[in-house]
Amino acid sequence: MDELALAMFRNRDRLAEVAAVLARYGWAGLLGRRGIFDEGTPVATALSRVADRDLALLSPGERLRGALVELGTTWVKFGQMLSLRPDVVGADVAHELELLQAQVPADPPGRAHACVEAELGPTDDLFGSFEVEAFASGSVAQVHHARLKDGTAVVVKVLHDGAAERVEGDLQLMVALAGYLEAKDPEIAQYRPSILVGEFRQMMRSAIDLRDERDNLQAFAANFAAETDVVVPKVYPDLCSRRVVTMGLVTGATFSDRAAIEETGWDPDTLVRRAAEIYLDMIFRDGVYHADPHPGNFLLPDASHLAILDFGDVGRLSAQRRHQLESLVIAVVARDTEQLTDVCLELTSPPPDTDVRALGADLGAWMDRYLLAGVAHLDMAGIIASGMELMRKHHLVLPADLALLFRVLLRLQGLGRNVGTDIRVTELLAPRVGAMASARFDPKRLAHHMARTAREWEHFFSDLPGDLASVLEQLKTGRLGVDLRVHDADGAADRLVDGLLASASVLAAGQLVSRRVGPMLGGISVPGLLAAGVGVLTWRRLTTHRAGHESLVTRARRSTGG
Repeated sequence: MDELALAMFRNRDRLAEVAAVLARYGWAGLLGRRGIFDEGTPVATALSRVADRDLALLSPGERLRGALVELGTTWVKFGQMLSLRPDVVGADVAHELELLQAQVPADPPGRAHACVEAELGPTDDLFGSFEVEAFASGSVAQVHHARLKDGTAVVVKVLHDGAAERVEGDLQLMVALAGYLEAKDPEIAQYRPSILVGEFRQMMRSAIDLRDERDNLQAFAANFAAETDVVVPKVYPDLCSRRVVTMGLVTGATFSDRAAIEETGWDPDTLVRRAAEIYLDMIFRDGVYHADPHPGNFLLPDASHLAILDFGDVGRLSAQRRHQLESLVIAVVARDTEQLTDVCLELTSPPPDTDVRALGADLGAWMDRYLLAGVAHLDMAGIIASGMELMRKHHLVLPADLALLFRVLLRLQGLGRNVGTDIRVTELLAPRVGAMASARFDPKRLAHHMARTAREWEHFFSDLPGDLASVLEQLKTGRLGVDLRVHDADGAADRLVDGLLASASVLAAGQLVSRRVGPMLGGISVPGLLAAGVGVLTWRRLTTHRAGHESLVTRARRSTGG
């Protein structure tokens, strides 16, 4: 039984429910027209229903948002992730999905308390008091007030009853459907739905394992230990588990409007600038950042402290991604279209038919239109929105971590607008851009990079004679890549294989050279040159063989005196 069939069998009732909702909102064709489900099954019957007439009048984004809301937490979360991906769903649909909010009521009283006791032990032994009524409820968990034995006020976050099982079942369906659609529909496949759903599955599995939030709280507290104005809730590891996390209670004014901020003693401009600087430190200094900077996740305990809440949603930048991000920023600042094109291709793993020249021309026009001002005066919203649209035009899909990072930068810009400040995040980015360039060209860093590159070239050249000798030997014997043991007196199969190999080598060389696959020599891809060499040698062998070999027809004519 294949993955889709197995997922259907395990979650058949849920699948029928999903199909019915999609049909009512006019999305049945997404699955039904591809013949996935046999006629007469509950799913096929659900998909055959006519869309609701009133719902059909809504825009595609509104219909998708409505369907996801009805399908519940996992699907709402997936829509929220897609709202970050205008490069995949388009700007209009992404904007509509930004309105998604997972409204999940608290569990009936007593269930969260039972969960805590099942995970940690009797609450009477762990806490001085524990309020069984939740004071807040989110998409996957709810929060309770409690006090430790010493009287310290804490909050206890508890996973919703059955949330892990519901999420896992929906994820199984998503993974199977994404894989099937990717295999069956080239138009959908170019947006790599399996990768998108795989990234989402990783995010959701982290969300339903509260030990990840425990670890995040500890990591951020350590990262900002020297900055006393940043408040991260204290975590109590002994009172945490997969379904429970306990942290210190933080109180203060909300980051809601200018008047509320001023009442705390903070200057709104100073506060927004400080909040943005903290986030930029997370991104560029630490490589790990709080990924949901909306006003509800900030509190102001007093006029000199800023508290950050909810560390369940965290973004990370690997060393490689940070290096690529540096290259991207430096290329933009230097107005280097060629380098910018190279970085975009490296980041997006483009489809084979990507028109690199057209992409370079569009990137050049994009820079001319949006990046003429100095870094401090750039329109970040316009830059990101137009850049995402350009990616979508060329069927390039940004990696999820960069899409999330861009969303965070936009939300930081939005914090200033909400409280009436005109501070631009790009203004704060300007000195960091200069620092990036200085660091990239720092003599010590260059020396380290050159040493690493030298080792790579040394390894390449040390293996090259043996590799070339092997290739040439296989060319001489006609066994390059595949050892054909076929009785072929006329040599037709040999020539067919040689022709296919020559053609494939030329095509591969074109791709490798155009995409600048390293190592490079004089600006040209060395693997591309080798592939071209294999093609030329194979073609030469083919033509030589043809010149010195009589075909079967020629021999037949000669033998019959024709």
